Amino acid sequence: MNNPTDDINPELIYSLYTGIFKPQLVRIALLLDVFTPLAKGSVDTHTIANECGCDETGIHALLDYLYSIKLLKRQNKTYSLTSTAARFLVPGKKTYVGGWLLMEINPELWDNILQKMRGKEQSYQDIPWAQDAILESYRKLRIAESLEMWRAVGFKPGKHKGLHILDLACGCAIKSFVLAKDDKTIRVTCIDSKKVLKVSRDLADRFKILQQVTFVPGNTNSVNLGEENYNAVLLGQITDYLTPEQNIDLFKRIHRALIPGGIIIIDVPMSGDKPEELSCLVTLLTWSISGGGVHSFADYNKWLQKQGFTEIKQHNDKWLSAKK
Repeated sequence: MNNPTDDINPELIYSLYTGIFKPQLVRIALLLDVFTPLAKGSVDTHTIANECGCDETGIHALLDYLYSIKLLKRQNKTYSLTSTAARFLVPGKKTYVGGWLLMEINPELWDNILQKMRGKEQSYQDIPWAQDAILESYRKLRIAESLEMWRAVGFKPGKHKGLHILDLACGCAIKSFVLAKDDKTIRVTCIDSKKVLKVSRDLADRFKILQQVTFVPGNTNSVNLGEENYNAVLLGQITDYLTPEQNIDLFKRIHRALIPGGIIIIDVPMSGDKPEELSCLVTLLTWSISGGGVHSFADYNKWLQKQGFTEIKQHNDKWLSAKK
């Protein structure tokens, strides 16, 4: 029997961010909430138009567009949700990520960058990080990528009995959970916001490793990490949201938290010698949100050395490791 999640495709949701017209039509569909009436089953255009309070001709064209980009199924004159849309785009579901998607494709996001460049402070207190974590928790490619990362920094599955990992700003924590999944002696401590930790707890339950994981609500910039508690500390997609001063302080606290010989792993895009489109885009976004930006390996090397780390290695354009 096939797993019911086999045809759920989070990559399709990520693809909705791209292009000129697609993000705005998806935004219209989310704001009109066409997915709620479709959650009841096969529905005709007239019913959806009535429930959404919209013109039937316009809704018909929109539904056909959503069908063309594989968010809907169509049979005769009725429409229904694909498994992916049913999982991620129906408001009220635990796995709903429409809030995250709306933030990513809202023109206001770019206007905020413009206003900050003009010296006006912007607030991003309501970023739905938990919804981003939900999408990540369903990305099967993350499993292979994460295992490759652990091998690159010297950890082989099944070869490190009793390993204690701190996954800091863990998100869904899939990167650390893949290692714990195959070795019941590995322990993981997850630190993130309470809302995000609900997502990582759900993934730990799906992976059947709940008894191996400790969940600690906390802010990366202030949480007490203790002394000599961990064999490894993983930082995934967080240091680019931090300023140089914040990273230096964080690395100091991580150095104290690691046992002698422990390792820090950083998984984040690093800038090269020449400006590249993606790193420039990420820098603009993270700077506008938190004052951070894409940092170079040279930056990380300098900051880590200052805190006493050794054997600092860049494994590719986003993986870095260092030992205490």
